[in-house]
Amino acid sequence: MCGICGIFSLRLEPLTHGDRIDRMSARLWHRGPDSDGTFHLPHVALAIRRLSIIDLQTGNQPLSNEAGDITLVFNGEIYNYRELRTELVKRGHHFKTLSDGEVIVHQYEEQGPHCLRELNGMFAIALWDDRAKRLLLARDRAGEKPLYYWRGDQTLVFASEIKSLFEYPGIGRTMDPTALAQYFFYGHFPSPRSAYAEIKKLPAAHRMVVEGGNIRIDAYWRPQDYLRSPEQPPVTRRQEREWVEELAARLRQAAESRLVSDVPLGVFLSGGIDSSTIVAIMSELTPGNVNTFSVHFPEKTFTEEPYSTLVAKRFRTRHHVLTADKSNMHQALLTLADHLDEPVADPAVIPTYMISRFAREHIKVALSGEGSDELFGGYPTYIGARLAEYYLRIPGVLRRQVFARLRRFLPVSSTAVPVGLFLRRFLSHAEKNPAERHHIWFGMLAPTELDQLFSPDWTGPQPPSREIFSPLARVLEGARCDETVSEMLYLDFRMYLEDNLLVKIDRASMACSLELRTPYLDHRLIEFAEGLPGNLKVRRFQLKYILKKAVERWLPHEIVYRQKRGFSVPIASWMRNELRPLLDETLSEKKLRQDGFFNVAFVRRLLREHWAGKADHRKALWTLFCFQLWYDRWGSGGRTTQA
Repeated sequence: MCGICGIFSLRLEPLTHGDRIDRMSARLWHRGPDSDGTFHLPHVALAIRRLSIIDLQTGNQPLSNEAGDITLVFNGEIYNYRELRTELVKRGHHFKTLSDGEVIVHQYEEQGPHCLRELNGMFAIALWDDRAKRLLLARDRAGEKPLYYWRGDQTLVFASEIKSLFEYPGIGRTMDPTALAQYFFYGHFPSPRSAYAEIKKLPAAHRMVVEGGNIRIDAYWRPQDYLRSPEQPPVTRRQEREWVEELAARLRQAAESRLVSDVPLGVFLSGGIDSSTIVAIMSELTPGNVNTFSVHFPEKTFTEEPYSTLVAKRFRTRHHVLTADKSNMHQALLTLADHLDEPVADPAVIPTYMISRFAREHIKVALSGEGSDELFGGYPTYIGARLAEYYLRIPGVLRRQVFARLRRFLPVSSTAVPVGLFLRRFLSHAEKNPAERHHIWFGMLAPTELDQLFSPDWTGPQPPSREIFSPLARVLEGARCDETVSEMLYLDFRMYLEDNLLVKIDRASMACSLELRTPYLDHRLIEFAEGLPGNLKVRRFQLKYILKKAVERWLPHEIVYRQKRGFSVPIASWMRNELRPLLDETLSEKKLRQDGFFNVAFVRRLLREHWAGKADHRKALWTLFCFQLWYDRWGSGGRTTQA
């Protein structure tokens, strides 16, 4: 795993600030502490910070072809590099290293920008073709590796993280008000926007080709091409057991491909079906040589230690457990606030960072279960979509009279699965458009709350909720799904996974110089999952139906059919107790008035109601809290020298 950055003159004129590349690279040290390298021409500069995983001795970057006219820096891993290398050697290519990155250079010689389709892996690529005077930037299909960019008048600057971009002079730090409103709804910044108006993200599965002074961005892979549409012929002739057997084979194939490494590996084990499946397959492939890492929460309703311990004993792993008490979680929160370039409203970033730091003492690469929920239907909101279809058959008068009254009696809870909060949102928004309804259920602040959040001086969209659904239209363009649940899965894959979960695990793990791999995001497995009928993923009210059938052969019944909990953090009670002083200070009336973003009365009311136990505002308050911690350090006037 690595960090990359670069500067390019669109007119191929000498760079004015070419010397800044070293400072940009230095800001990415944590992503690659093992070695660094740079490439300079008068009009282009590339740099790399390397975390060495494959070919430890000769794999340093930048990497070039035999003639030296194609040069690459890249962040990530190419899991099928050995197969590609064999074919390239047959075609007469000569290799100087044993690295996976050099395969990209020679594959580009064969296919140009289309070479990306041959790569199975996670990557962010910057490649300079001196013959064609062409710069190629690209990200992997799921978006595991990040790439941000800024375009000036005649200069393109790019990097793995925003903090690196800010080492280049002239990049403005004004926030994007539309992106900010979307952050408070989704809890993340939907691509291609970032927190900053002048900085964009290259979306997942996209490439940027810069040639002749022009910039072209397009998708080289579209998961919707594998979605089932109503026009496709029925697949019911294929027996369920055939789907199940193929899924089991593809899971094993995906996990095995991610064991390619010249350094020790391990698994983040929660005790849920996703990570436990990875442990089971790894134990079969490398028996007696699996390290597992888990987090233990003292709060009984949040800890999953009994399940992770059960799996670790079953497969005889070398199991390591970290206890996440309030003090070390508090310190991790402040460390992350100093580290993150954009606010991340997913509280699971805290234990992800803690377990990454803990695991890094033993290993250099870990496998994680991200992606399974979005591919196979793991979230309760998918059941909500099914229930909404039945709910909307009830006459409107009855819905208004009976269920409106029921909302008043739903409980306020601090547990990991806040049933009252879910049901209240379900009843309030079940009649909306399915895609919008799904994200309101999932979201941080409801649209009506969002419209109360900002101060009268707010210069963004009016009302603030006006632009929150625009990313849905961008993502769904060209996608035709066979049912509502399939549409929700696709949206979560392209938005929640790409811009939240993968951002969370990348930043948290790379802050500790740990590489994190995700077997469920093997593109072959993704394509298979997208082609599955929706009722094999969510069968009536059972989540992950086909995945559970496929992994029953490997896992204990109590692991396969346990209630989903997720990587939850006890923030509701935490904000009422141990974190309350910091929360009160960070969202104080004085600070809120001074910064001028928010409606002070509205924010303070949320705090009072949550502290008194009258309402569960965990999502809204945590999103606000994370933003304010970030803004104090990185926003206008904030510190910008953190590592």
